[in-house]
Amino acid sequence: MPAAYDSAEKRSELVRAARELLHQRGFHRTSLADVAELARVPLGNVHYYFRTKERLAEAVIRSHEAALRERFELWSKKHADPRKRLRELLRAPLDSSDSVIQFGCPHGSLCQELEKLASGTPLAKAGARLLTVYVDWCAEQFQALGAKPREARALAEQLVSSMQGTMLLAHTMRSRELLASQFRRIEVWLNGVVPKN
Repeated sequence: MPAAYDSAEKRSELVRAARELLHQRGFHRTSLADVAELARVPLGNVHYYFRTKERLAEAVIRSHEAALRERFELWSKKHADPRKRLRELLRAPLDSSDSVIQFGCPHGSLCQELEKLASGTPLAKAGARLLTVYVDWCAEQFQALGAKPREARALAEQLVSSMQGTMLLAHTMRSRELLASQFRRIEVWLNGVVPKN
């Protein structure tokens, strides 16, 4: 029997379930019925909160964005030095390496799939916005280290693309060793760009 939730809890539980399923199965292989079952919410109630799967996916992306911003804020409070914040970002995927190996990056793989729906759709734009959160934050860190805006943006794009490419390759090859070794290489690159004081 479905669990009893108030409206906010029900919506939150649907988004949580959708986040999990979209990461594990992808957008095309996840139905609203699947989300309802995992969330233990009647399917009819899902339509009350999210009329379409696309609207639910947009809510998932917003929840990913909020979680990222929260994590970035935590790192900013924890570390005065932007170098340490960037290293936190670089080490974060290694803390969830089992999930990355099995399903890929929860953000990168979702954005890639959504872009294939049709470039320029609201859902594809939402996916692009999610990866932009990474690039913008990294650019802020590089600027705080003294890089000019254009250089900071280029360094941020290089860092994020290196991380995303590594996670894609490690997932495709099912290789923890590749994930770890490539992230070590990226960290060596990062240490060269932003050496310790």
